Amino acid sequence: MSRIALLFKATPQFEDDNYLRFGKYLYGSHDVTLISVDSLQLQDNQVCGEHLHWHSEFKPGTLVPEADIEPIDQDLLWVLSLGDRRSFLDKYQLLYALSKRTHIINSLDALMHLKSKYYLTTRPGLFPQPETHASRNASDLARVINSKGGKWIVKPPAGSLGRDVFLVSPSDTNLNSILEHLCGMENTDYTMIQRYVAEIEKGEKRVILAGGRIIDQYKRLHTSDHRTNVSQGALTEHCVLTHEEREYCEDLAQHLLTEGVQFSGIDLAWPWLIEINVVNPGGIVTLDEMTGADRTGEVLAAVLENR
Repeated sequence: MSRIALLFKATPQFEDDNYLRFGKYLYGSHDVTLISVDSLQLQDNQVCGEHLHWHSEFKPGTLVPEADIEPIDQDLLWVLSLGDRRSFLDKYQLLYALSKRTHIINSLDALMHLKSKYYLTTRPGLFPQPETHASRNASDLARVINSKGGKWIVKPPAGSLGRDVFLVSPSDTNLNSILEHLCGMENTDYTMIQRYVAEIEKGEKRVILAGGRIIDQYKRLHTSDHRTNVSQGALTEHCVLTHEEREYCEDLAQHLLTEGVQFSGIDLAWPWLIEINVVNPGGIVTLDEMTGADRTGEVLAAVLENR
């Protein structure tokens, strides 16, 4: 029986999220533990964290009990949250220490380099991306937008859930304010701008990949603004992939395995790859609500047979 730890973002109550579905499915055939990502620490030269040993009463809406801090010594650690961005580097280094004896999903290289969007922009043959710029200097980014014209998406390089994502153009009176907000008043934070692609107005497809293959997909359509994130109110519908999209996703799924990515959610606005989500990608819950089919078992089988 393998000992599996699921690294999750602790909240006052359990939520219907990947960690809860994975734990429920794995329990019985594996020894399952939930570990709070924000509790990671070093004690007496050992990487430790708050352990919640799986219990059948762990359900959405029930209170998360208090947990004891224990050394992390499981066979497999599945990273389903990295918590607060400000402490990401410290958590990464603690996980690196663990990786010498514990298998980590997704790989630390993937968590470091694919969580942000920099790497994608440098491999246009593999990851077709719109024109992209990044800087800590708000004035430099404003100069690009004003000189090149057109619409641009402004966002943090490693953001999520559609937070702090803006659609701007040179004529916007608040352009400088938005860039200064994201870069910080003293230009301390990197900010990314990407050319807005009109294809996204037809909808963005979220494709769930696991173990080198396609699990399922759905389309997200923006409603009140430009963002297609479900957390920002986007409409969703089950969809099919075109022949070109499916062929691309199958090839990408196999390539991502070589990058240490066992489980991901990719966002397509064909022919553009908008994003690769390697930390707790959403989609399993949405697909279940949409189709009545829980893909948890397929994801876990695909990942665990390739570990």
